[in-house]
Amino acid sequence: MSSTLTKKDSGIKLLSFLCPLIYFASYLTRKNYSVVLSEIIISEGISNADASLAVTLSLISYGAGQIISGILGDKFKPQNIILCGLTLTTLMNLAMPLCSDFYLRGVIWLINGFAQSMLWPPLVRIMAATMDTKTYNDVCTNVNIAGISATIFLYLTASTIWIKYFSWKYVFFFSAAACTVIIFIWLWGMKKITKQFPSFSKKQSSADTSAQPKQKLTVKKLLASGFIFIAVAIIAQGALRDGISDWIPTFIINTFNLESSGAILKSILIPVFGVLSLKVVGIVNGKFVKNEVNGASITFLSGLLGCVLLLLCYTKNQYVTLVVSALITGVMHAVNFFLICIVPARFEKYGIVSTISGLINSLTYVGSAAATYGFGAIADNFGWDASIITWCAVALIGTLCCFVAVRPWKKFVRE
Repeated sequence: MSSTLTKKDSGIKLLSFLCPLIYFASYLTRKNYSVVLSEIIISEGISNADASLAVTLSLISYGAGQIISGILGDKFKPQNIILCGLTLTTLMNLAMPLCSDFYLRGVIWLINGFAQSMLWPPLVRIMAATMDTKTYNDVCTNVNIAGISATIFLYLTASTIWIKYFSWKYVFFFSAAACTVIIFIWLWGMKKITKQFPSFSKKQSSADTSAQPKQKLTVKKLLASGFIFIAVAIIAQGALRDGISDWIPTFIINTFNLESSGAILKSILIPVFGVLSLKVVGIVNGKFVKNEVNGASITFLSGLLGCVLLLLCYTKNQYVTLVVSALITGVMHAVNFFLICIVPARFEKYGIVSTISGLINSLTYVGSAAATYGFGAIADNFGWDASIITWCAVALIGTLCCFVAVRPWKKFVRE
């Protein structure tokens, strides 16, 4: 018995390493385009809206794919779905710099978005099936930090190595090479872990009673939980988190007349604040914040105040602009943790963790897709003042939705 427990403990430790590693690979092969977006605009001589087309298409396919992958993640081996996603995204990252046609790049990144959607929902199922609540929350925090750390790494290397000495295309070559290494690490790790945790090492079937949900979730019960308001808040946080972070380098280039490499390097403040925000959330969650929707309400309100402050001071100083923008995106990462990481785990008793995870994460990228294209188009046509006013409006909507959902969600969790 003690030997079994020891093996399972070692399996949990290995998973605690592998899950963040997968998310590091995910961000490395997905956020790289956004990181070099301002350089592509300058080197290719295209508009903000045109350059963002590939990102927008990627976000659309990523969001739609989340639902498909979520369902598949509850029915089939999640580790195999993750492997397929990693392999496909590696191929698309290799293809991107080899393609010179603007529209074909959009198609490649559209496929990449779907490949990326095959990672998060199955990963949540694996964690929910193997970890207790505390371990799950801790690993979720580390998974999110790993993703942001990949973004920091991209900002650093893009500005100091690839763009400075080569070109933006080498960012994609490097990302593909790194992801290839991670694929082999994943294969090695899962070969060990699947023997210890049969709950996700084989396909679920109707004959497998252990895989059947203990309770049935009705549409009426889901709606009564305040899920609709949570869904709208998730869309809003996706718009602010990704929309602001994607456009900040271009934003400060336009506002303060900086070079693209310098703007990209300075924008590293944004993911750094994201890491700090998640560290704080990891400490307060469970100790001071007992309900994830209540936690999201408070953090969303902080984001709203940040948007208003940015509107008032963004032309004054580039560093003030960067810090305030970083604070906004940082608290949106905290909202993401509460609503995207913790909320799906509440559905474990219904046997649909991966499905719900895919559904609500897809909503994040509905907001991201709309914001990445929309904020660029608004800036092109009406200026950055109008864009920041839009950020304030989106933050207000998200804050109100979270506050409305607090009470019904508490009731749903207690049932």
